[in-house]
Amino acid sequence: MHDLIIVGGGAAALSAAVYAFGKQLDALMIYEKIGGKAGTQQHLQGQNSEEYVAGAEASRALKQQVAAHEAQLLCDRVTSITKTNGTFQVATEGHGVLETLAVLVATGAVPVQLDTPGAQDLLNQGLGYSATTHAHIVAGKPVAVIGSTLRALRGAAELARSASHVYVVVPSEGELETPLGRALRQRPNVEVLEGYHVKSVVGPFNVTALVVERGEEHHRLRVNAAFVDLGLKPNSALVQHIAQTDAEGFIWVDERYATTLPGLFAAGDVTTAFGEQILIAIGDGARAALSAYDYVLANTPVNVPVS
Repeated sequence: MHDLIIVGGGAAALSAAVYAFGKQLDALMIYEKIGGKAGTQQHLQGQNSEEYVAGAEASRALKQQVAAHEAQLLCDRVTSITKTNGTFQVATEGHGVLETLAVLVATGAVPVQLDTPGAQDLLNQGLGYSATTHAHIVAGKPVAVIGSTLRALRGAAELARSASHVYVVVPSEGELETPLGRALRQRPNVEVLEGYHVKSVVGPFNVTALVVERGEEHHRLRVNAAFVDLGLKPNSALVQHIAQTDAEGFIWVDERYATTLPGLFAAGDVTTAFGEQILIAIGDGARAALSAYDYVLANTPVNVPVS
């Protein structure tokens, strides 16, 4: 039986694994893909240098450290997680059921996709799903933010500090009646388009424009980049039946990244504490691993010699 199984391959999982391996735990990291958002870069027209993504270098360094523990890595898909008599059963697609004393879930979240012509073709070619990650590359350029979530509004406010013009495309009217939404309306380089939907994303190789519509009204917005935030879907299905989640499915965690089920921990974008930044995920993963380590120390069965 393992001490700890870490499920995931992004920054939070890598950080947790490095901590666990350093503590000499019998830990296993199960992942389908390593890297997470650290490997995602935007490519804009006229951009010749490689984009700097805060935390990506640290994530790559963690990946190298983890790679040195090949015997404790398993590339597979986890299909279920259960707990019986104090022990977790982690079922995998290719390696059967593995038992462990504790589990740390760091499976991340995926963005709700923009379902419109051109969106998929121009993904990472000026169209992205994280304005705060890539805001620094649009200085002096016109950009658009699509959505009205808190992350969308925060991203628009951050972009407005350096972009020449920011279009905020909001599908429904009345969704910006928040302090941040009202502040955006006051910025001279921000234009809010309420009740508009994106009809198409335009560009042969990189995003050059968005076509938006509201009823019979159409506009062509000339932009160098567009960032979509229609919400996130947490990859939490594995534990929703054993741990508490919020209304959107994010795993509830306390200040020590423990879930409502003893021995089950979670970190990164899949949790209610997500920060949607690589550096934050790295810190979350390490703190969650520390809590898991304390749990293992307190719950490891003691083998008493028979006299």
